[in-house]
Amino acid sequence: YAKLDFDIRYHLNLKKDQKIAARVFAGYGHAYGNSEVLPFIKQYFSGGPFSVRAFRIRSLGPGTFSSDSSGNSGFFDQAGNIRLEANIEYRFPIISYLKGAIFADAGNVWLSDENPSLPGGQFNSEFISELGMGAGIGLRVDVQGFVIRFDLAAPFHDPSLEEGKRWDFRADEPVFNFAIGYSF
Repeated sequence: YAKLDFDIRYHLNLKKDQKIAARVFAGYGHAYGNSEVLPFIKQYFSGGPFSVRAFRIRSLGPGTFSSDSSGNSGFFDQAGNIRLEANIEYRFPIISYLKGAIFADAGNVWLSDENPSLPGGQFNSEFISELGMGAGIGLRVDVQGFVIRFDLAAPFHDPSLEEGKRWDFRADEPVFNFAIGYSF
């Protein structure tokens, strides 16, 4: 296999200890030789504390695929070989070692080839309408560079829903994320 990742991060310092942090990520993986797919550990996933925080880890994508409509009641790890993601976060101090954040995330994963068991998972020209999007707030405990992070986010665009029902800010269904270190 071969993978190519493109990750740009920008931090704009505002006032003392206030900043806007932004990130754009794009990745593509290609299996070749005797492999038809990337090794499981090398596949891209979306959702979770270091991705689109309004979705649970590995629950977003591929494309418009919905595990609820697939008839598969077991756990399905949703991954792909193409990933696009964008994040923006306003970071500010609260008191001493306690910091806050307001953020918005967008992204998804796709497959480069159609897979009948993952309908809607193939990358196409409609990829913008297939981005999962969410927004939220966060609390960071920052002690000399060691950061413990708590984020609460809700989705406002869910590509796994039918067209016409995707735009819905579900503040009553927030996702809580706990992580060590900043998201980007």
